[in-house]
Amino acid sequence: MKHRLLTLLAAVLALAPGAASSADEPVFVDPDTARWQVEHVDASFDTFYFGLPGDLPISGDWDCDGIDSAGMWRSETGFMYLQDDATGVAQESLFLGEAGHVPLAGDWNGDGCDTVGVYDPSRGRVWLSNDLEPGFDVSYFFGIPGDRAFVGDFDEDGIDEIGLHRESSGFVYLRMTHSTGIANSEFWYGVGGDRIVTGDWDQDGDDTVAVFRPSAQRFYIQNENVTAFADASYPYLLPHALPVSGNFQEFVPPPPPPPGSRARSFTLAASGDFLIHSAVYQAASDYAGGDGYDFSPMLEPIAPIVGAADFAICHLEVPLSPDSTNLSSYPQFQSPAELADAIAGAGYDSCSVASNHTIDKGETGVRNTLGVLDAAGLQHAGAARGPEEDVPSLYDINGVTVGHLSYTYGLNGLVVPSGKGYLVNVTGTDQILADAAWAKQNGAEFVVVSMHWGVEYTVDPTSTQRQQAEAILASPDVDFILGHHAHVIQPIGRVGNEYVVYGMGNFLSNQRSGNVRVGTEDGVIVQAKVWEQPDGTFSVSYIDYTPTYVEAGTFRILPVAETLNDPATSTDLAAALQTSWDRTQQRIHRLGSIGVTPTSIPQ
Repeated sequence: MKHRLLTLLAAVLALAPGAASSADEPVFVDPDTARWQVEHVDASFDTFYFGLPGDLPISGDWDCDGIDSAGMWRSETGFMYLQDDATGVAQESLFLGEAGHVPLAGDWNGDGCDTVGVYDPSRGRVWLSNDLEPGFDVSYFFGIPGDRAFVGDFDEDGIDEIGLHRESSGFVYLRMTHSTGIANSEFWYGVGGDRIVTGDWDQDGDDTVAVFRPSAQRFYIQNENVTAFADASYPYLLPHALPVSGNFQEFVPPPPPPPGSRARSFTLAASGDFLIHSAVYQAASDYAGGDGYDFSPMLEPIAPIVGAADFAICHLEVPLSPDSTNLSSYPQFQSPAELADAIAGAGYDSCSVASNHTIDKGETGVRNTLGVLDAAGLQHAGAARGPEEDVPSLYDINGVTVGHLSYTYGLNGLVVPSGKGYLVNVTGTDQILADAAWAKQNGAEFVVVSMHWGVEYTVDPTSTQRQQAEAILASPDVDFILGHHAHVIQPIGRVGNEYVVYGMGNFLSNQRSGNVRVGTEDGVIVQAKVWEQPDGTFSVSYIDYTPTYVEAGTFRILPVAETLNDPATSTDLAAALQTSWDRTQQRIHRLGSIGVTPTSIPQ
């Protein structure tokens, strides 16, 4: 995503043509939400979530691979949590320090690996560890009570040192060795209340200071550790943000194929659950003026987004009545046939139909549902009317053969008639892998699997979800997983280089937030860019996503950012949308997966 304000780092780098290959980047951490925003030198930014509200952030190269990752120190317990940059979750935790201490991170011995330490501002004492184990290897005194400690390689020797910012005077003190003593260098920079951080901003190998000034909501960068005005500055509008820095893993999408290239690509869009409660189809009846049912006004706001994709998959969780009679809601659903017309009209090409409600109306219900989808021109996966139809669905998308499979964890206690297992696909990892292999053997170049799984209203993927995702994506026959059922948004993760969208929330339903069901109005349209790789295989290169929100009463599915940016949006709706937006960002980035970006943001 492009940052509208951050251009200064690119300008700073332009002044250093002979610089090293990687500049440090400022990172702003919201202590209220544990949201990290990495500001890249190309004026883009990435966001992810790590830690808990109230944790103190650090960053470092914990695994010695040249890429920095997040760390959080939980002062009330004394535990440090270090992020694994491959998985986005905490892979290391260690106990050190106590309440009132300040966490430190750096390469204290020049071995190329960052480790941790703490500074006691009440006594001016430094403790450093040379490995990621409890306990300290080095301890010394530097500074006076109240000084703010920071870390950087100030003398270009490959070893990080300790610096101090004395707010009472605005002076910065740098010590070039890890031993008790006075500063080797001092200069004036900043004012009281500034939050200091260092980084190699201009790629010259020397870490220099920068400050975030909450009172001005501005970040000031200095390219030399001397008394001087800032070389550059830019606004950052979250005054309580905590700054850190590092060489984070920036996601850079592959370039488009050159003119004349034979490489192929397509965009795949998918969305959450169509779970049609009685209030929803009653509203559709009102839209139709009592003459049938019209769901199209509900889908109209998102139709341009869905229609822009080369291939769009819906998740139909409910059976459909061919004549729109005998309708029902929870616990056993049946919805009007006109829903299929609205889904097709919004731009969808196919629907996954394997869910815990697939056989709510028995074998007849399955046959009716598939017939209604056929009549609307919608393809389908996950259910069949006979053994001959019980094979993975294959589609030609921009000259690429795409396979689509769909499965459900269970059927709410209902039982498929004996000998008719083809009516709905029930999850079994071995069967999924066998079906995916069949798809690849029969020409599929890219296979996506829709999984109705997880625990309702639970944001974090369960251990079963994670295990199934790892087993399925370990196969060369499966390239992408789309998740459903939880009725709340779950994060987007990765297994190796392949993406798993654990849960896309509710797309259209009457579920509203309550004490347990928080965020059931939220959904997301994922837009996965699939490109052919040099070896001829296909993979998801990156994912854009559009957060959605079901408006109460009208049941319009609103694209959140676009609606927030519309001046005609009411104050009450805007407040609800902002809450939804914040909730979706926190949930979808919970695993810190790179290459996952909203299509637009609220202004």
